[in-house]
Amino acid sequence: MQTDDTNLKFRLENICRQRNFFAGCLGLSLLSSVLIGAKITSMSERVVLVPGITREMYVEDSLISSSYLEETSLLFISALLDLTPTTIDAKKDMILKHVSQRSPASLKSLQTYFAESVGHIKKLQVSTFFAPKKIHVDSKKLEVIADGSLTSIFGKKGFEEKDVRFKLEFDYVGGRLLLKEFIELKPKLIPLKDEKNNAK
Repeated sequence: MQTDDTNLKFRLENICRQRNFFAGCLGLSLLSSVLIGAKITSMSERVVLVPGITREMYVEDSLISSSYLEETSLLFISALLDLTPTTIDAKKDMILKHVSQRSPASLKSLQTYFAESVGHIKKLQVSTFFAPKKIHVDSKKLEVIADGSLTSIFGKKGFEEKDVRFKLEFDYVGGRLLLKEFIELKPKLIPLKDEKNNAK
C-alpha cells in the first residue's frame, strides 16, 4: 500500500514538473512575441528612392546597362553645362571628385575646361543651360554622345542658342562610373561644289 502511494506521489511530482516546464516555455514564447512585436512597432525602415528613374538599371560584373549610362551622363552633363556665376565653383568641385584617375590627361583636361569656363562665365556674367535632344549610348565602350541645344544668357539682355554635340567617356572602377573624357564634337564641314572642283 505504501509502495502504491509512493508511486502515485512520484507520478504526481513528474506531472507537476512537466506542467511547470511547459508553462515556462509558454511564458517565454509569449514574452518573445511581445518583445518582437514591440521591436517591429518601434523599428523604422529607410527606403532610398532616386527621383526621375523610370527604367530598369543594372550593373553586372563589368557590364553597365544603357539606361544606367544614360542617366549618369545626364547628371554629369547638367553639372558640366548648366552653369551660372554662383554655381560653377561648386559644380567644378563635384565633377573633379568623380574624374577617373587612370589617366592624368583626363583630370588635366577637365581642370582646363573649368578654368576656361570660370573665367568666361564670371567675367562676362554668363549663364549656360543644356537641353538634351538625343542621347546615343555605347555600353561596351562606356561612351555617351549627347545632342542638344546650349543656351547662353549674357547679363539681362544677351541671348544665344546653338545646337551642340558632346561626348562623355567613362571608366568603371570599384563599382563606380568615373568620368574619363568630356569633349565637344564639332560638326564636320562639307566642302562646297566649287571647292571640290578647284581641288580636282
